[in-house]
Amino acid sequence: MRAMKLSAETYKIQQDFSHFIRTGRQVKIPGVRPAAMAHYRRLVYNVVKDTLETGFPIAFANLPRKKWERMVYQFFSTHTCTAYQVWKLPLDFYTCAVENSWEEKYDIPYLHDLLSFEWAEMELFNMEDVPPPAYVATGSWLLDQLAFNQEYRLLQLKYPVHRETSRRKILQQQGAYFVLVYRLPDTGDIHFTELSPWLAFVTEQLLAGITLTDILSYAPQLNIAVTPALQEDTIAFLRHLQEKQVLLGFIKA
Repeated sequence: MRAMKLSAETYKIQQDFSHFIRTGRQVKIPGVRPAAMAHYRRLVYNVVKDTLETGFPIAFANLPRKKWERMVYQFFSTHTCTAYQVWKLPLDFYTCAVENSWEEKYDIPYLHDLLSFEWAEMELFNMEDVPPPAYVATGSWLLDQLAFNQEYRLLQLKYPVHRETSRRKILQQQGAYFVLVYRLPDTGDIHFTELSPWLAFVTEQLLAGITLTDILSYAPQLNIAVTPALQEDTIAFLRHLQEKQVLLGFIKA
C-alpha cells in the first residue's frame, strides 16, 4: 500500500494546528473556530497529563505540585516526542528531564533516579514477552552459564528512591544503589530487589555469560577477598533469584 503524500497546504495546516496544541499561541486555520481549537488543546493536554501521572505515580504524589505542573507544561509545549504509543510518553518525559537538567532547575537532586526507576517498572510491565534461552533445571552454580529471565532492568542509582519517599530521608542517603527490576513470567507482576555492589557486579557478569568461577577468580582485582563464606553467600543469592523466577536454570553447551 502506497503512503499518501500530503499537499503543501495540508501539511502547513497540520503543523500550525500542532504548534497551537502545544504552545497555545493562536494561529489562523481556515474553517476552524479559535474556541474549538482551545477545546482540542485542553483535551490533548489532559491526555498527556493523565498519562504522566499514571506513569510516574510516586513522583506525582511526592514532588511539589507546582514544580510537577511546570515540568509537565514545559514537556508538553517544548519537547519533540519520539513515542508513537501513548504509554511510552513517560520515556520522553524522562528524556526531557535529563536534557534540561531538571534535577538542578527544580532543586530535586534525585529526580532523574526517580523517573528512571518508575519508567523501568512501566516499560517492563508493557513490553512484549522476551523468550528465555534454552536451559535445564539442574547444573553447577560454579561452572555452568546461567539462564535468566530476560524481562529485567539493572539500575544504578545515587539515591534510594526505590524505598524512600521523604525528600529529607532521600537526600540524607546519597550513595550508590543497585536495583534489579524484573517481571514475573507467570503473572506479569513487577518486582524489584536491591543488590549490594558485589551482587550487582555478579549479576551483571552472569547476565553477560560469565561463569561464577571466573567471576570469583576476578574478585581479588576488585580488592574483594574470596572466602568460602563469600562463595556460599553468592550461591545463596542465586538460589534466591531462582525462587523469584529471575534466574531460570542452567545453560548446557
